[in-house]
Amino acid sequence: MEFNITLTSEKGLCMYFCFNSISMKHIIQSFILIIIISCSTINKEQNLTYFGGEIINPKDKFVLLLKDDTIIDTLQLNSQNRFIAQYENFSEGLYTFKHGIEFQYIYIQPLDSVLVRLNTWDFDESIVFSGKGGSKNEFLINLFLQNEKEDMAMYQYFSLNEINFSAKIDSLMQERNSIYNEFSKAEENISAGFEKLTNSAIHYPLYRLKEIYPYYYKKAHNLKEFPIVNNDFYNFRNDVNLNEADLVSFYPYQNYVVSYLYNLSYQLIEKDSTKNNLTINILNSIVDNIKLEEFKNTLLKRIVVNDFLKSESSCTIHEPTLNLFLSHCTNNEYVNQVKCLVNDSKSIENEKPLLSFNIQSSEAEIQDINEIIKNKNTVIYFWSTEFMSTEYLVNRIKYLKNQYPSILFIGVNIQSSFNEIKTEPHLKKLEIQQQFKLTKDSAAHSFLTSNYPRVILVNNQGIVKNGFTYLDSKKLNAELKKIEIN
Repeated sequence: MEFNITLTSEKGLCMYFCFNSISMKHIIQSFILIIIISCSTINKEQNLTYFGGEIINPKDKFVLLLKDDTIIDTLQLNSQNRFIAQYENFSEGLYTFKHGIEFQYIYIQPLDSVLVRLNTWDFDESIVFSGKGGSKNEFLINLFLQNEKEDMAMYQYFSLNEINFSAKIDSLMQERNSIYNEFSKAEENISAGFEKLTNSAIHYPLYRLKEIYPYYYKKAHNLKEFPIVNNDFYNFRNDVNLNEADLVSFYPYQNYVVSYLYNLSYQLIEKDSTKNNLTINILNSIVDNIKLEEFKNTLLKRIVVNDFLKSESSCTIHEPTLNLFLSHCTNNEYVNQVKCLVNDSKSIENEKPLLSFNIQSSEAEIQDINEIIKNKNTVIYFWSTEFMSTEYLVNRIKYLKNQYPSILFIGVNIQSSFNEIKTEPHLKKLEIQQQFKLTKDSAAHSFLTSNYPRVILVNNQGIVKNGFTYLDSKKLNAELKKIEIN
């Protein structure tokens, strides 16, 4: 099993000094400039905090503002795709705003007037903040992307010995701290909460690299066992709290915690041959180390879904893993989601004829799936922009079709409309005649209760060869080769 610990990537841009002056000119035009001026005056007098902005090429008619994954406000877009809201007695802290499937962090303090402008066709890279509190958010989002870029670049250094690897990490940490110190000198009103969050954004991605170092060092050198590292290598753990209530929804922190738990679990396998199930080890580590109930529930679900996706060629959850999850997860919604996922995976059986179900073409013609794929080796991929970016979907399908030109690829949109396929720049590249949506009474709803995207592989005899896999499965190519040959 791969050490796959980042299910959701950290988001961001380049460092704060990479200033996009052209986009900023757009922001301070027209109504946004007026809002900045008026909000700065009004909020001082009335103790008001403002959040607003503009969405270019919107996916929905609203923007969600969330705190710890809980929706606290729904902000409607007006006819110019702009939104604004005011709040009394606003609580300082880290929030997220979400539009479509994309989201980004935002740090808001009382009396701030934070405005954001973005283009959904290039969500993260187009984001620019302005207004009072905007510069802090510009710094954060730029730091996130720098983390992301350096995280990828660091993989070439996992072959270094622990001393040289630690030196590389220390160098990056000094560089980031220096940049933050320069920023803080020029920035007024830096609160203790923002400073703590920034320190977390700087340190936890680097701590995470040290947690995954033994695994990737072993892999780089083709070793049979994990390398033995000096205890001083993990001295940073003295500064780590695994139960930071105000950081649990912050992915740099969450990803560090998961990496730490993976490291513990791999080391346990090395020390005790009877503890050879990685997922069981991790779930037990969560139960033993995470005391914040909702954080514990989130991590339990995350690991179980990861285990489901990575388990075998055809996705399943092993019974002991499922039982351990069910006995410790107290979030009924998560429990139901996992149960639905398990039931969905059992609803389509391998080596059996594909269940007949109706789908609707872009021309509103209702057809039976088995008539469409008759006598053809086929990949049926059920997709939703709730779970994947349109850019990824289109690029992945294009790649697979080029690799396997003799296989028919049929897309079924779990959502309800063709409008997005016909207008969204990436989705327009899909062949519309091979795109369908579910009818309201389609029998396919019976095996899509989790609403999770899935892929079904069917051979030219109409027999299911894989009832549940997914588009970025590392085993998908091998599975496609099997049905192509046969």
